[in-house]
Amino acid sequence: MTMKAGEFKDTGNPARDLTPAEQAYLQGLIDNMHTQFIQAVAEGRKAKVEDIRSIANGKVWTGEQALPLKLVDSLGDFEMAVKETAKSVNIKGEPQLVKPEKERKSVLDLMVGDVSEYLPTKEKLLEQHMGFYYLWK
Repeated sequence: MTMKAGEFKDTGNPARDLTPAEQAYLQGLIDNMHTQFIQAVAEGRKAKVEDIRSIANGKVWTGEQALPLKLVDSLGDFEMAVKETAKSVNIKGEPQLVKPEKERKSVLDLMVGDVSEYLPTKEKLLEQHMGFYYLWK
């Protein structure tokens, strides 16, 4: 038995199937987010919403495919992307990339230290499964 504060409080619970009302609720959220994404892309690319909607079907586009669709400005490699990004934020000269140092664990650390970060928990499993994301600059 599940006790909850509202009809949709445990929507997406992996221990049971979605109800028809929950399916409609989630589909409504997805449709709304899809519309927001299309509008953000159209605005950012200075394109018509209808033009973006016609290609916003969930496909992944390669750079070569995206260029004639006006989804990217140019093609290049990682180095070019770094230089163009630096230029766009007015960094003069060669940009310096700073990478965080990787924490190294020895077998002894794992044997005598805190290993909780390596053990799956409900929270960690949920973090890896459900989410809606898009990032637009």
